[in-house]
Amino acid sequence: MKKLILSIVSFVVLAAHVSAQQRIYVCEGFRYDVYDVLSTDEIKFSTDGLEVSIGDYETYDLDDIDSITFTEPQFPRIDIRFDGASATVNVGAGVKGVTYGIKGAVVTLTSTTLSEEYLYSVSGSSTNGSLIINGEYKLTVELAGLDLTNPNGPAIDIECGKRIGVILKEGTINTLADGKGGTHKGAFYTEGHPEFEGGGTLNVTGNTKHAICAKEYLQFKKSTGAVNILGAISDGIHCGKGKKNDDNSHFQINGGIITINNAGSDCIDADDYGCMIIKGGVLNLNVSTSDGMGLKCDSIIYMTGGELNINVAGPLSEGIRTNYAAYFDGGDIHMDIKGDGTKGIRAKRCSKTTDTVLNGGFLNFGGTTVEITVSGKTYVADGTDCVGIRADRDFNQTAGDITLTVNSSDATGLVVKGTENRTGGTLVVK
Repeated sequence: MKKLILSIVSFVVLAAHVSAQQRIYVCEGFRYDVYDVLSTDEIKFSTDGLEVSIGDYETYDLDDIDSITFTEPQFPRIDIRFDGASATVNVGAGVKGVTYGIKGAVVTLTSTTLSEEYLYSVSGSSTNGSLIINGEYKLTVELAGLDLTNPNGPAIDIECGKRIGVILKEGTINTLADGKGGTHKGAFYTEGHPEFEGGGTLNVTGNTKHAICAKEYLQFKKSTGAVNILGAISDGIHCGKGKKNDDNSHFQINGGIITINNAGSDCIDADDYGCMIIKGGVLNLNVSTSDGMGLKCDSIIYMTGGELNINVAGPLSEGIRTNYAAYFDGGDIHMDIKGDGTKGIRAKRCSKTTDTVLNGGFLNFGGTTVEITVSGKTYVADGTDCVGIRADRDFNQTAGDITLTVNSSDATGLVVKGTENRTGGTLVVK
């Protein structure tokens, strides 16, 4: 693909002076960015050849770019629009093997394609509607100004175990909510692995279980705008139902601003051998329930960038929990823990035969800036301590600055049950 991009870039530079087409379109799947030709003075590659920059506007990973053109891309698409108690579907030219049914404002689409990816653009509003998509091939859903509530089940249910692109259309606000007391897993559910992108806004409320639920991995790309979990009976975001050493069982954030409030259990849970990969973006997590967690994963957390802002108010709760190990090598963590018996960051050693991952408990700090304020107390009912950072086994620090401010007389800044190894960085307990 790099050879293709190189030839296109040379053409772009030349065309800036001669083309009557005054725009450049950089396509990533079904999403594209538009730039004015005459205002784009330079297109250049990084020294490692992995990125390309469009003037002073944006830098892209080469692996993410599908094409650069001078004409606006046209994609095979299906348009779904909700209008109160009814809905309409328009299957565009070039789309094959897609059928649909409409009952009131309940829309069910079935795709039989095994080779063509289609764009499903969804808009409009309904307080008694839902969207169900069945298929066996990857697809992309564009939320283009959608306000959808299903009182009887999930608002969106994508029964396809492949990659699901989710575009939050620039400039739009999209709101999803499900019904209470159902058997479904989320207000926005995907059988496969969703990849969110686009600069719009998504608001989700989970009234039965999770707000957003993916059976496999879930990713927020660099271009993601704002995702707000307004509430959930269980987890705000839940992903992973994988197997040991399975890459399809993880949560990843490269960009976007994700805010989670009023989760009945964990804000974000990467379940069953699940990993967490934090490369960029902002996570604003408020843990208000008892025994809840901000970030929870069953295996390993990798953090190389981004920003975590976590408030823990519920008793016996934890800001960040890994059931095996964590590597904090970049980015910033700001945490305020107020609940009694709470933990800020914890690596737990699981030893029961029923546990998913056994004999962990390792924390490794190699560059992340960490600031934790501890204001909680010991939980009276069972004597659980309030601790800023706890490693059930080893604590290793090679770089980064850690500041633990303890404002409670019976709380503790740092607890290490194994070996403490510090060869770099700073650790200050006030």
